Amino acid sequence: MLKNLIKFVNTCLLFLCFSTTSKAEINLVIGEWAKGPLTPWVAEFTEATGIEVDIQPFPFRELLATIEVRGNAKADDIDVIFVDAPLVPSYAVRGMISSMDPYFADTDTLNIFAQAGIDAASWNGAMYAPPLNNSGQLTYYNKDLLAKAGCAEPSLIESERITWEEVVECSKKITDSASGTWGMVFDQVNRYYQLQSLPESMGGGSGVCDGGLSVKGCLTNDGWIKAGQWYHDVFNTWAISPKGSSQGKTDQLFASGKVGIFVGGSWNESTFSNSDVNYGIALHPYFDGGKAVTGCNSWHIGVWNYSKYQDDAAKLVRYLTASPDVALSYVNEHGQLPAHHSAILYVAEHPKFNNFPKNVLKVATYESANHCSTRGRTPAFLEFEEIVNTSFEDIANGGDPASILQGAESRIESSMRRYK
Repeated sequence: MLKNLIKFVNTCLLFLCFSTTSKAEINLVIGEWAKGPLTPWVAEFTEATGIEVDIQPFPFRELLATIEVRGNAKADDIDVIFVDAPLVPSYAVRGMISSMDPYFADTDTLNIFAQAGIDAASWNGAMYAPPLNNSGQLTYYNKDLLAKAGCAEPSLIESERITWEEVVECSKKITDSASGTWGMVFDQVNRYYQLQSLPESMGGGSGVCDGGLSVKGCLTNDGWIKAGQWYHDVFNTWAISPKGSSQGKTDQLFASGKVGIFVGGSWNESTFSNSDVNYGIALHPYFDGGKAVTGCNSWHIGVWNYSKYQDDAAKLVRYLTASPDVALSYVNEHGQLPAHHSAILYVAEHPKFNNFPKNVLKVATYESANHCSTRGRTPAFLEFEEIVNTSFEDIANGGDPASILQGAESRIESSMRRYK
């Protein structure tokens, strides 16, 4: 009897005990990678509330395209959507997702989610899409290649964090064009998520300013120009990283033993641990004299603003994001970094995350908790990211960083006018 009462109370806390509208089914649009981990919890939600849920999974690009098409049509056949963290301002400004503040009015969200997750979930002081999970970056290194080159192994100790300058010097010693061996690679080559940490570490900021409605002077400041030049030199002057590579290829290069230092996400661990490469992990690099900064944030969940069943949809959003059980399961079943305090504490304290290679999650969680830099907050993020990504690619291919960033700034500034 007591167990059932406790379960009822917990259910009320998660669902706010709102009355349920007469609805046979709500539609949940998510990334296909999350279908397996979330399906059992959606089923439990239906059992607890009587609200049926149709899970509609899509690959990453198709997910974003579907949301755009349905948003432009103001379609009412969607109720809950996955939201990529940097797109929260865009969806909010365009009226595609609803504020979740009324559905969390009974609690302090800071007691549920990490601050970085709330920051990414919010726009203009309102929380629109609570975080499902988080992401973090770290350094992987090939022990054999570093030893052969006479390089010291990078550290997991904060005071001994490796610098980008040290990465370059070691990479020069490792790179051997004759054998196709490279000093260093990034996981997400030319992508803003991966590379934002470079200008941020040099004090250049996110590239976005003026409340998210301008980039004037923010992509061409000293930090961004210096970071752009450094990125150019990695592929051209020093030639320590291969041109023309991409995500999905660089991790395979490292796994095959052809790269000394790989900077990427916690998700790369499964690829490397299933390979023959003799590797270790370390903290993310930073520029000497600058600050340590890493990429972070991941997937959030929001209520579709055109849904006819927003109360039911909000119950599902709150259950999937605010439930400690769902958060713990998502860590264990999906291997993703948590945004929920209960799961963050779990990763920090559970002994299974103390030993290599599972300590990757603990290291990445530490980096995200202490050195996270949320991607530029702007309703024009889709336009911003596309132009910045192309600019990094042009720089890597040998273009002049200053002129490329100046051109990018002008193009983005023009695209932002529609949001002013």
